[in-house]
Amino acid sequence: MNTAHNNNYRDPVREALQLELRRRVQASGYMLIFSLAITGAMGVIALTNGDLLQASTLFGVATLILGAYITVNLVGPSSKTPLLVGTLLLVLYFYLLLSGGVNNTGLMWAVMLVPGFINLYGYKAGTATLVAIGGATALVLFYPDFPGMTAEYDTAYRARFIAVFGALTALTAILDSSRHQTQQMLHTLTQELENSASTDALTGLANRREAYRAMHELERRNRHLSGRYTVLIGDLDNFKTLNDNYGHAFGDRVLQDVAEVLRKNTRTDDIVARWGGEEFLILLPNTDLDGGGILAEKLRDRVEALSQKYDPPVKISISFGVAEGDPSSATHGQLLAEADARMYRAKDRGRNRVVAV
Repeated sequence: MNTAHNNNYRDPVREALQLELRRRVQASGYMLIFSLAITGAMGVIALTNGDLLQASTLFGVATLILGAYITVNLVGPSSKTPLLVGTLLLVLYFYLLLSGGVNNTGLMWAVMLVPGFINLYGYKAGTATLVAIGGATALVLFYPDFPGMTAEYDTAYRARFIAVFGALTALTAILDSSRHQTQQMLHTLTQELENSASTDALTGLANRREAYRAMHELERRNRHLSGRYTVLIGDLDNFKTLNDNYGHAFGDRVLQDVAEVLRKNTRTDDIVARWGGEEFLILLPNTDLDGGGILAEKLRDRVEALSQKYDPPVKISISFGVAEGDPSSATHGQLLAEADARMYRAKDRGRNRVVAV
């Protein structure tokens, strides 16, 4: 691959989604535990008060919650878990809203419902869901003789509850939004740090560190797949003279132009790196020595063609050494030394040429 990132076999988007799913499943587990504790406590209080019907209902709900918790842990992370848990909690909430729960404390369930839903669905979807729940709750509380309503709440209590529910939703959404923005900033900073650690600042190619990492990965894969790969080491000819005659700013421009030529004329899976100074390294997976030599000759010709790009024209050329690695060959250190030695032989033979044997 042509840049440091392209050779990273991890999919950061998929990893982020999986991490977010694990977080929401974990939040679902916590919500079920809290729900079980609160519902069980309410059932005990109802039983103590002699309300057998309500106690039986609450114990039944607690059993259902316990079953859901066990199922979540047995099944493992699933995208359906937050939805199922949210539906269960919502049914319980409206039951407590309509029945009043124990001693008309059913509405207190909303104190846990607000942060729970935002954790389950994120601050955007969670807030939208809570706004809908708040609207439905207001309808239940203020609609005269709402069907199924057996709880008795005075008007002031209902108004205070709607106000508290709205304020708690807004505050929790703002806090979770800040957390989300902080995570995004950390992710961006991490990406920038990874870029700077693996990318050459001048050319945008992979740097020497990333090239070594890519070679280790190629060798690891080759041991399992018996695949071949080829290494090209290219060095610009008479680059010091170019810098001395035209200045370092012009030399930097040449390096950038050469890097662009190498990048555009290699495959997506190839790794193009700035090896140091005016030296470049190209890793060609699934390529033998002949194929590497053909590509090196093509690249040599394209770099030479850059000479006509400048005004006035300037002589630009590059010498390549080519070496092939396979599962039974020496280490990448010896392979690099071989490619480097062939590159110097190209220099000794007059520069602007490819040596592959």
